[in-house]
Amino acid sequence: MRDDRFEGVCFCGAVEIEVAGEPFASGLCHCESCRKWHSAPVNAWAIWPDAALRVVSGEEALTQYSREGPEGPSNRTSCGLCGGALFNRKPRVAMTVVYAMTLAGSGFRFEPTFHCFYGEGVLHMADGLPKFEDLPSNLGGSG
Repeated sequence: MRDDRFEGVCFCGAVEIEVAGEPFASGLCHCESCRKWHSAPVNAWAIWPDAALRVVSGEEALTQYSREGPEGPSNRTSCGLCGGALFNRKPRVAMTVVYAMTLAGSGFRFEPTFHCFYGEGVLHMADGLPKFEDLPSNLGGSG
């Protein structure tokens, strides 16, 4: 593995992915949708351009879900064997969110720079990071 590539796997190891380069942004999401999908109070994520993500193995095990259909804002992808969440394609901006824990052990250092959808949150954090009602403006939010 090169220094600018990070490998990740699902919970059971059937699906392996790789992302190249540094993420465009990373943060902690408090939206209800992420909380329900991950069954957790907060979702840790980083986002890369679509071309930076590659499914290395196990593509046949992938399953996708989108409430709004394949052209909706979120296409969540997980392993169909273990249910482990892997990534979330954002077709409207040609970017892919990779869940931070998917990359655990790969050398990727998760460093969130802000909280998004903070008003929807159920777990509030006094960590000094900016807290956005939706998203920062450079990610299509109100800033």
